[in-house]
Amino acid sequence: MKKFFVLFFLAGILSIPVQAQLAVLKMIGKNAASHKLGFGVFMYYDFPLNDIGNRSLRLELADIGYFPSKFSNNPTSDVYASIKIGYRYIFSEETNSGFYLEPQAGYARVGATDDSPNGSHGDGVAAAIEGGYALGVGQNGNHLNFGLKYEADIAGSDHTIQAIGFRVSYSFNLFRRRRDD
Repeated sequence: MKKFFVLFFLAGILSIPVQAQLAVLKMIGKNAASHKLGFGVFMYYDFPLNDIGNRSLRLELADIGYFPSKFSNNPTSDVYASIKIGYRYIFSEETNSGFYLEPQAGYARVGATDDSPNGSHGDGVAAAIEGGYALGVGQNGNHLNFGLKYEADIAGSDHTIQAIGFRVSYSFNLFRRRRDD
């Protein structure tokens, strides 16, 4: 019981600065015709590199995408999970709102569910680039983000996923005080 409370406390403390988002994904390239529209979730830490906040280093702790099969007679679904680091550059000199570009690189695990007990998977490299618009909302540093992302998770010839995703998020800061300018 003590372990549960310790893990619950640590999860609560770590989740304060973590920001989570949702994505709608479309697989492209190899095996794209056999998969439906996918979905994904991701969480990241944001480390601002200047006072304005328009340049930041991002540690994407979990980026997970799931692509269900189109065919009921072959129910093989593909999934990827990656951990990446990226640099977000917002093209605005005065605010942290505006169009942005964010290249990312990291580690990926790509898997397929099939009839075998454990499925199959491969480990490899994740590379992505995202462009979008970040809109500052309110006075506490909250943001509404819209982005388009291309991701390639390369984990061997049988375990490679390329996807385009539309990402939406509302990142909020519960314990950040309003800046008085």
